[in-house]
Amino acid sequence: MTMKIGKETGIYPGQVELKAADFDRVRSLIDRYCGINLHEGKQALVRARLMKRIRKLGISSFGEYLDYVENDESGEEFLSFVDVLTTNKTSFFRESQHFDFIRQKVIPQLGGRQVKWWSAGCSTGEEPATLAITLLEAFGDSHTDPVRILATDISGEALTKAKAGVYTRSNLAGVPDSVRKRYFREIDGADEYKLADTIQKKITYGRLNLLKQWPMKGPFQLIMCRNVMIYFKRPTQQQIVSRFYDLLEPGGYLFLGHSENLPDKGIGLTSLQPAVYQK
Repeated sequence: MTMKIGKETGIYPGQVELKAADFDRVRSLIDRYCGINLHEGKQALVRARLMKRIRKLGISSFGEYLDYVENDESGEEFLSFVDVLTTNKTSFFRESQHFDFIRQKVIPQLGGRQVKWWSAGCSTGEEPATLAITLLEAFGDSHTDPVRILATDISGEALTKAKAGVYTRSNLAGVPDSVRKRYFREIDGADEYKLADTIQKKITYGRLNLLKQWPMKGPFQLIMCRNVMIYFKRPTQQQIVSRFYDLLEPGGYLFLGHSENLPDKGIGLTSLQPAVYQK
């Protein structure tokens, strides 16, 4: 039986120690599964996040919890382990220069063609929603061909929120009032807003580990993978960017985060502006 943390057992969350060996096990597990490279110095972050699971399960040590993760045949706890360790910080119109570029350069080149874009690392949905909003703001109802925006993330919890499309007032801080009124409906008495179906129906959500097999087929005109590469080691970055390249159409665009750079300048992508590359 597991032990319940709290007054009943005399064990308190502050007394649960993350030992060096436990931290090394966490690093190894997350690296093998999805390539995330947890650096030294992340012990406090790891401890705080995994304590959520330890409290919920009533487990008395990190070692016991990691045993449970590795021995859970259903795999459900491993997915919860990944969920709490992955960062899902995002916002609408984040790194707004990218959406300016899309409006000015990418959309005019579509010429009424079917739109096929991919938000790789979509978190709680703000990025793919911003892509769809940017497209609709530019085209209105004049673009009649299908719009398909694929939105993937490794976190099932983040994807659940993205699919729900419900955001707080603070989540919408960067959204212009005119855009908010057109594409969000205020939920009475909740101080929350629901993303319009006209946006959600253009987005397909799916869970994806970038290190595993990719079921989608290209070519994509645009791939966004922003603020994801920073968690990977250099060889993993190289591998993923190469796979993005293969799925881009000739002339297609890859967007990274502004703190990220291509791992290999010779991969066939040309830098157009900070964190924007073209095949």
